[in-house]
Amino acid sequence: MKKIIYLIPFCTLVASSEFHIHGFGTLGLTYQNDENIIYNTSLRNDRGSDGDVSLQNDSKFGLQLDYTITPEFEATIQGTVDTTGVTLEWANLKYNISDNFDIKVGQMRFPTAMYSDILKVGYAYNWVRLPEDVYGILPLTSYTGAELNYKNSYKDIDYKVKIYGGCSEDTMKGGRDIGDYDVTLDDVYGINLATNYKGFELYTGFTYVRNLSISNDIINRYFANAIANPNLSDIDRSLLQKYNPIDKIAKYYSIGFRYELDKFYILGEYVYIDMDNIISDNYAGYISMGYHYNKFTPHITFSKVTGESNYNTKVSNPQIDAAMNDMSSSTFIDQEHITLGVRYDYIDNVALKLQYDHIKENDDGKGLSIHKELPYKPKDINLISFAIDFVF
Repeated sequence: MKKIIYLIPFCTLVASSEFHIHGFGTLGLTYQNDENIIYNTSLRNDRGSDGDVSLQNDSKFGLQLDYTITPEFEATIQGTVDTTGVTLEWANLKYNISDNFDIKVGQMRFPTAMYSDILKVGYAYNWVRLPEDVYGILPLTSYTGAELNYKNSYKDIDYKVKIYGGCSEDTMKGGRDIGDYDVTLDDVYGINLATNYKGFELYTGFTYVRNLSISNDIINRYFANAIANPNLSDIDRSLLQKYNPIDKIAKYYSIGFRYELDKFYILGEYVYIDMDNIISDNYAGYISMGYHYNKFTPHITFSKVTGESNYNTKVSNPQIDAAMNDMSSSTFIDQEHITLGVRYDYIDNVALKLQYDHIKENDDGKGLSIHKELPYKPKDINLISFAIDFVF
């Protein structure tokens, strides 16, 4: 219903003065040789390569329609299609209050990380896919609400400030032991700052979620039955209510940088996700370096995601305590990643990319990929990827 409401303004723009269509896409092939693992790139996807060459991970196509109604009013709608279906990414109306200040209302991209705005535009970055240890664990990508944007300069420093608020919901892909689960974010507020000083870019962001709910039939039924257990003390019931991932607070912190010196560049990001329930906290980051040589850009990236369990005050009932431990550990992600790749700019709007990835899943937690066999056993995963990225 929310998406329909925010599409109404676009139905009235037939008489707009300017209309532009932009497109982007990726044809991506990924190979990994372990048929007992489905390599996927995020918690929002359960498809990928499982011992063969696959188009499932990175292939996509997107269109963006921009209307300029008046010099003050603009409208944007963007949609993508991939192997999981069609997704509405943006659908918003922008009012330019001045050259430096604007307000948007509708559906926008969550600005929780440095590359969030161009998440699916593969041509805009040198990797085949954005580092999954950071971007694969972000829970949701778009929200419905409003944002204020202000940009200006101070001496040699260009800066942009974004303040936003709204809500969002989506379905995430869980492991075979927990199943898929719905994620709802209500009362979301955030701010981020991006600066540029003589080629050095710095990004910082903070998002506060007052009501985050994570649920499916297994989680809901377990907490309802456990809390109703007549053998529990009031203290234990209070603890279970605390760990129940319904209407809880969550916080997202991020910082990133990019620096270019002649043909060399270095960039990195760090993200901390603080959950106030049974779901584990996560810390993730990467550092990447590259060199532009004519049309070629070789690059290397090191990344890691880990965290810690929030189940630190134990329930006195041994059976419930064991189940809570299992539930917490099923959400704990711990893997390391090294990426070697090269980009070749074939023509102005087409790039070819070849990339090798080695992922090491650690004993303390699970990787992002789906293991077909239970119980879970950490493995090393080797990937070879090829992509054709284009924009028009």
